[in-house]
Amino acid sequence: MKVQFRTNLDHYQTTCFPENLTIPPRKGEKVAVNKVFNEYYSAKKLPLRLEVVEVTWCEDGVICELWYNETDWKLAELNGAVLF
Repeated sequence: MKVQFRTNLDHYQTTCFPENLTIPPRKGEKVAVNKVFNEYYSAKKLPLRLEVVEVTWCEDGVICELWYNETDWKLAELNGAVLF
């Protein structure tokens, strides 16, 4: 089963999320960026994980839509991150 991660947040590329998951995350769970991107997103003061807000099952696999969770959003704003 192929799990794809999508987000409309401009800061996150689709390649920064895990690509070889065998079990799709459920709505409400968090997905961390790949470790090689931790330093990049930390420098921009952006969250290193996003929340699954929607899971769509299709014939090619599963598409998980990601977004900031409320706590990480508030922390990033307090740290001066530009979220959009």
